[in-house]
Amino acid sequence: MIPFCMRTGRPDLGKTKGKPGGFPFLKIFGWCLCLMWLPALGCSGTAKSGLPNLRQEAVKLNDEGYQYYRESRWRLARNKFAEALKLNRLIDHRPGMAANLNNLGVLAQEEGNLKEATGYFRETLALQREIGNPAGVCEALNNLGAVLAAQGHWNEAQILYEEALDYARNLPPGPLLALTLMHQGDVSRHQKNYQQALHLYQNALAVDLAGKDRAGQAVRWARLGRTYLEVGHYSEARRHLDMALEEARRQELTGCIIDALDGLFHLALAQGNPGEARLYGGRLLELYRARGQEREGAKVEELLKTRTLSP
Repeated sequence: MIPFCMRTGRPDLGKTKGKPGGFPFLKIFGWCLCLMWLPALGCSGTAKSGLPNLRQEAVKLNDEGYQYYRESRWRLARNKFAEALKLNRLIDHRPGMAANLNNLGVLAQEEGNLKEATGYFRETLALQREIGNPAGVCEALNNLGAVLAAQGHWNEAQILYEEALDYARNLPPGPLLALTLMHQGDVSRHQKNYQQALHLYQNALAVDLAGKDRAGQAVRWARLGRTYLEVGHYSEARRHLDMALEEARRQELTGCIIDALDGLFHLALAQGNPGEARLYGGRLLELYRARGQEREGAKVEELLKTRTLSP
């Protein structure tokens, strides 16, 4: 989750450097999701005296799953999160259950199982409401909205993002506010209200800049670059996508790297530059293959062939 992110800030899933419990970002299908790093949520407390320390074991399993996720070893990550969920259910540890369900949802969406992801995120949201954790509710609303948007349910996603913004504005300014503003920008972009989308993305970036959140800045630059590409402002698109790619590499944000490379690939196609298209398309293929995302890789290959850009 963002912790809220598979902290991440979902954007990828890495812990923010120098900020224990900082928000990571997880990029999926053009949306940002959050993975939960349990210690950031205070889930590693000592078990009651005389009882097996199942809570700490669940934290350990979740952290192992997080590491497998970062390595794109999704089956192993899923097994660890599922084991952690089982232990948290045994001791009825609701915050831990919410974290594990969220992370299972992130994995399901990453693998293209959108209905399964929706179920996990709905369970997560219900638990966070029950717990009464405003930040957790905000994060869950964002994640559920993102997976619904990925299925074309934009109206429902917009309602969830509006509720999330109410929560985010009552929290200290930070990654959750930036994430929510960005998701609202995604809605505007889908509606082809590009000026509003740019405005919301820039507001999200301002939050990142104020908080010196470099990971967040990379994600927002990628969104701005993709939007400038859609409206034909190619110089601005390249500038923002180049910045996003450079910072995403520095922060090791795999999802954001993919987003930036995909944007640069489509920019090259739009400008009729076969050399750059092959360069960025090739890098995308390498990443997709390393992550086992054969469907995404096949789409890139098909674009290269149909645009007569194959070597």
